[in-house]
Amino acid sequence: MRAAAVLLVATLAACASSGSGSGSGSSPHTVLVPGGPDLRISGTDASNVHTLAYPVDQVWRALPATFDSIGVPVAAIDPAKRTMGNEGFKIRGRLKNTPLSRFIDCGNSTQVGANADNYDVTLTLLAEVQPGEQGASKVILTFQALAKPANFSQEYSQCSSRAALETRFLDLLKARLARSTRPASGTQ
Repeated sequence: MRAAAVLLVATLAACASSGSGSGSGSSPHTVLVPGGPDLRISGTDASNVHTLAYPVDQVWRALPATFDSIGVPVAAIDPAKRTMGNEGFKIRGRLKNTPLSRFIDCGNSTQVGANADNYDVTLTLLAEVQPGEQGASKVILTFQALAKPANFSQEYSQCSSRAALETRFLDLLKARLARSTRPASGTQ
């Protein structure tokens, strides 16, 4: 059991350390998994850093509604670091009527379907907003998923992202930002 925990921490560290190398990585986060180890996630995957042509404050104000739209309740807010999200959202089967297997891959499927749709899953989804160049903003997304079988005594294991949740989050955020800059109805 201890070896599995060490392996899980090593796996997360390896995944989290594949940063962009630009020195603009987000700060480390600790993921608390009931019955499992506390996992520290740091580093930033370059594919999860997105530049938006909107000011930092406007992006920050749009985040709560974006999290709500995808079905992830906001449980962590740090206005000083402009970080918002949820570091331990427990879910099973579906996220806003979408099977979890569309967002994550938790290994081989069983006779009852994809593991991601049948396991107990703990999601971490954090968005950090940083100033970019010329008034733009950088949004850094941190997404992790851990899962374990619901009916068996087994440790949590890392699931891989299919990048669909991150893409959905950004699409909703961009749409919300675009709507917020349009003139009110009937004005030119």
